[in-house]
Amino acid sequence: MSSNKKMVAEIRAAYENYGDDPDKWPKDVKKEIRGQTEEEHTAENKVLRHMILHGYTNKYIAQERSKTPQYLQQLRDRMQRRDELNYQATPDELTQLKYNVKHMNKPNNKGVASVMGRDKDWVRCMREKLREGE
Repeated sequence: MSSNKKMVAEIRAAYENYGDDPDKWPKDVKKEIRGQTEEEHTAENKVLRHMILHGYTNKYIAQERSKTPQYLQQLRDRMQRRDELNYQATPDELTQLKYNVKHMNKPNNKGVASVMGRDKDWVRCMREKLREGE
């Protein structure tokens, strides 16, 4: 089912369950409907999702895209709950990661993430991917 159909179905269900005045609907119902439209239908959120999947930290994304870190954490959490948080890397990012791991003294995921300005979970996943490729 497309996201538009899903959203329309949720709106219809809300009308049936809570009446004709959306102002009287429970906040969580309205938030869920709004969340779908925000997350799935804006170009900005596609960019945010792309940056999250490539391991950029919430702080960095917030500075670059003028969003609050809390908003980004909520988006990241929703992606994780929906099992959409499958980290990705370009060949250049993997090359940079290999270089940093090779040239750091006692490289751990947190230290490498700090040097690269990335999320430590992304570094962990990409290091596992590199080990599998060897």
